[in-house]
Amino acid sequence: MLGVSLKMLFGDKAKFLSLVIGLAFAVLLIAQQGAFFLGLMLMATGPLQNVVQPDIWVCNPNTQYIFEVRPLNEKSLPRVRSVPGVAWAEPFLSSRVQLEMADGKFKAVQMIGIDRNTLIGQPWGMLEGSIDDLRAPDAVLVEDSSRAKLGGARVGDSLKLNDRRAVIVGVCRAKLGWESNALVYTTYDNALSFAPVGRDRLPFILVKAKEGEDVEQVARRIASMTGLGAFPSRVMAWNTIDYILRETGIGMNFGFTVLLGFIVGLVVVGAIFHQFVLENIRNFAVFKAMGASSWGLIRMVLLQAIVVGGIGFGIGVGLTGAFALSTRKPGSPLQAHFPWQLLVVALMAMLVCVGMGSLLSLRRVLRLEPAVVFK
Repeated sequence: MLGVSLKMLFGDKAKFLSLVIGLAFAVLLIAQQGAFFLGLMLMATGPLQNVVQPDIWVCNPNTQYIFEVRPLNEKSLPRVRSVPGVAWAEPFLSSRVQLEMADGKFKAVQMIGIDRNTLIGQPWGMLEGSIDDLRAPDAVLVEDSSRAKLGGARVGDSLKLNDRRAVIVGVCRAKLGWESNALVYTTYDNALSFAPVGRDRLPFILVKAKEGEDVEQVARRIASMTGLGAFPSRVMAWNTIDYILRETGIGMNFGFTVLLGFIVGLVVVGAIFHQFVLENIRNFAVFKAMGASSWGLIRMVLLQAIVVGGIGFGIGVGLTGAFALSTRKPGSPLQAHFPWQLLVVALMAMLVCVGMGSLLSLRRVLRLEPAVVFK
């Protein structure tokens, strides 16, 4: 019986292909948009992913978003260093400045300033030059994918950051942030001269907890003793994501697209699969007249649904995976993240679509009168 059910399925090539294509499109829409959404959320936490050395970010207690901060007074740095459980605390500056290229064109860039002595907060990869070269006066590093945005900037070129001369001493590898601006690194002292700042000019303090200390407990200790905001790196990342979801329509837009994919899959699969069963109703009637049980007919329909769902799911996630891999290029404006959890969500959505389509068909099959075959 199961073999015959597959012959029935593959025998009607038009409806078989329609079912597979409809499911594949639905899975592709759900998985691809989900991967896009997760990729954008990871982009939003780009600076947090670049800075891997510290455990805690100290900043204004009302900070909600990594790119919107109110600078602290520099006297806060020794206060944080004196908190029990703190191994070290270093300044970290992130600011947007205007960069002027040699040909006179200008562009807004994201400037990162790190401590000159320890280089805490340095980029996670160097392609040209040495990170130690950053200690030279007016030295900057340019992120690799930002070179094209800066007119093909190369090591040795001179730029202007807010009308102050800067010399490129190296090319690094780092993740861009939400706004995908060009990214440059310099020392904290140089950054203060490049960026216009007021009386309070310290956006962040990077903190490492002593070995054996609980990070969250140290963060609470810093907050209670200094009155500053102290957020473990994981909490800072989630705060940034939560802010974007609340203050922008991105989550709602992607949610509607995923829901649309689910509805398309449900309607297409349900309608076509129901029509397929109707056209083969006489074949099911023959089996029922020959004494086939209801469970046997249910297995026939479910087998057809599982085969169609498996093929459509494989095609959909395969195309999504290929798309996600194509966006892995550093500096790509499109970022897709396709974890196994999203694969499970797409699988569950496919099973619901196939299951609902099967239920519509099973009702007709189970109520079938064997005498239909003689009409």
